[in-house]
Amino acid sequence: MIKPSEGTQDVSSGGCKSLNLNHLLLASLGGLAAVAAAAFSGESFLRRRRTRQGVCMGDKDQKIAPLIERKDSSRRSNLERFSYYVARQLGIEDPDECPQLCKLANAYLMKTKGYNENVYEYLVNEADADSLYIHLLEEFERCILTYFAFNWTQSSNLISQILSDESDQKIPKLKDFVMAATRKQRFERVTKDLKVKRVFSTLVEEMKAIGSSGGSCEPHCTEVMSPVAHNKRSPVLLLMGGGMGAGKSTVLKNILQEPFWSEAEADAVVIEADAFKESDVIYRALSSRGHHDDMLQTAELVHQSSTDAASSLLVTALNEGRDVIMDGTLAWAPFLEQTITMARNVHKHRYRMGAGYKVSEDGIITEEYWRQETEKNGKQQNLKPYRIELVGVVCDAYLAVVRGIRRALMVKRAVRVRSQLESHKNFANAFPKYCELVDHARLYCTNAVAGPPKLIAWKSVDCNLLVDPEEIECLKRVSNLNPDAESINELYSDPSVLSKPGSVWSNVVLAPSRPKLQKQLTDAIKKIEKAQATK
Repeated sequence: MIKPSEGTQDVSSGGCKSLNLNHLLLASLGGLAAVAAAAFSGESFLRRRRTRQGVCMGDKDQKIAPLIERKDSSRRSNLERFSYYVARQLGIEDPDECPQLCKLANAYLMKTKGYNENVYEYLVNEADADSLYIHLLEEFERCILTYFAFNWTQSSNLISQILSDESDQKIPKLKDFVMAATRKQRFERVTKDLKVKRVFSTLVEEMKAIGSSGGSCEPHCTEVMSPVAHNKRSPVLLLMGGGMGAGKSTVLKNILQEPFWSEAEADAVVIEADAFKESDVIYRALSSRGHHDDMLQTAELVHQSSTDAASSLLVTALNEGRDVIMDGTLAWAPFLEQTITMARNVHKHRYRMGAGYKVSEDGIITEEYWRQETEKNGKQQNLKPYRIELVGVVCDAYLAVVRGIRRALMVKRAVRVRSQLESHKNFANAFPKYCELVDHARLYCTNAVAGPPKLIAWKSVDCNLLVDPEEIECLKRVSNLNPDAESINELYSDPSVLSKPGSVWSNVVLAPSRPKLQKQLTDAIKKIEKAQATK
């Protein structure tokens, strides 16, 4: 949960049906000057950052970090293309020597159809094709992990650069500056045009999610860890929490296969703000236009409305005594604490949405997310109390950043890295307190690359939080991370934790076997590329 003050402002009152071309030109010129000034200051900022990174990066890390290229025709900086980066990591300085490898690298990054088969076909004539195939896929994964571990303030430009056509990557077009300069007017126009349609569309989505409760809504309180009929047990509120990109979806898939949820899932109400965001008519209208540079701003524009829709669905489901799965970052402690208080009392009193996060003129902050309704004719709710379970998911934050950027490339929905890091830090700090408020809690770590989530902490009604003393260090690291980090080297106060045995960076990126495997791949790739060039 992000504070409403950090969300997007309502711009529905602005905009117009059509833009005057003169106004558009003036706005473009004004925006062009602003963009140019920002580019100039950004260049200086990048130079300072590279200098500071050089102090804490060894020679090996200097090679690992992507290069920053500045075109003579513009002050806009481009990061080294991913395919070129892969070639350089394999010791091939000129990417023109391995065009097929570059195509495969890009296809793997974007997970285009048939990418695995194409990689195998590329290596099929080699004597040890099977092992080379596995090693090349592993090298692609390592390169993805390291390529996105740097230059986080440039993540939006990086995403746009990858999604753009090759011609767009060479020289920034005037169109890019015009689109940036007129973004506000375009967003206001679309918001105004679709304002009424959005209200009805959101209402329909809420009705679809809530469905209709079958049978009696009079549950009987029993233990809920076994699959029994809904009318013979307490309803369950499952809180799925963790920073953006922590791996909550993977953990939730496993939980839904457990005996209880395999039975209860069909009638459960799933609360997820991102689902409302993706179905928002304004979000879909803006996203469908394919302007990659608008990706972040489009998501932020509908952030508050999607959060409100999720909150409305949550209070409706709890008032009905439904099983509820609430999937979110749970990064804003006051919101979750008030939500748990509501869930503890909703069997006796109905609730509705409150005023939310408000700041008065004199600077006083009030937070009222839920408000208890006055019972009509003194009649109270007659339901059984909720059982509240918490499932937290944690990982080293740089893994989440990499996952988030790669997801943005595939689903065209991005978040700012700083917001992402803050969500991880806030959840990690709040998790111990959350455990005191719920009946049952679990914490999973998703650091294992291509491995299953690992249970590292557990709390039940009859005992305090039990933790794996080694694995819980991940939660402690994340709780102290630097949300303003520009790269993995600035993420933790002690960068040496990255090279310690057992860390993902040490085991995967700095693996002692990697240079030898890279040499084998390079020899095979040069042979293949040379043979294909002579055909």
